[in-house]
Amino acid sequence: MKIKGSKTAIERVIECLNADYNYGEGKPLHKHFFRVFQADKAGNAERNEDGTYTQVVYGYCAWSVSSCMLDGGFSYYQLVKKDHPEIFMGTTLAEQSKDCEIEVFSEEPGMCFSEHYIFKNGECLCEEECEIASGGYDENGKPTEDIDWDEYDGDTIIFNPYRVERTGDFMWSC
Repeated sequence: MKIKGSKTAIERVIECLNADYNYGEGKPLHKHFFRVFQADKAGNAERNEDGTYTQVVYGYCAWSVSSCMLDGGFSYYQLVKKDHPEIFMGTTLAEQSKDCEIEVFSEEPGMCFSEHYIFKNGECLCEEECEIASGGYDENGKPTEDIDWDEYDGDTIIFNPYRVERTGDFMWSC
């Protein structure tokens, strides 16, 4: 993820990425994205010629950016908002980009897809998704193997969008 904006905007987005929440214990303390398990800065923010800053962030989230950081029909945002409207504190990339620009690339190797989003001033400027091949690609950019979704036997997914807490020693990836 690349965030471009004021230092305040950058820190706000990072706080939302790293916020713990537990809807079983009441209203969260902070705005948050859903099921983000790790979000670390890659060095310090760099100052741009226009006076803004750019910060790169690496991390892990469950399943996909669209399910954890957007508000579409099958997102954790919609699920938790429906179940806890009175204490809901979830946020989205669109909401967090009101005063900055956020670009995200993701890969979900277990289900072989990748995403690319760009949000600026609350608008989605780019929304792309493509298949990635687990066996790699040939010189023409074509997958070297066919993916048979009917035979996919991936790992069991533990589904709990209502609670995320960091223990310090917990590392998760797809």
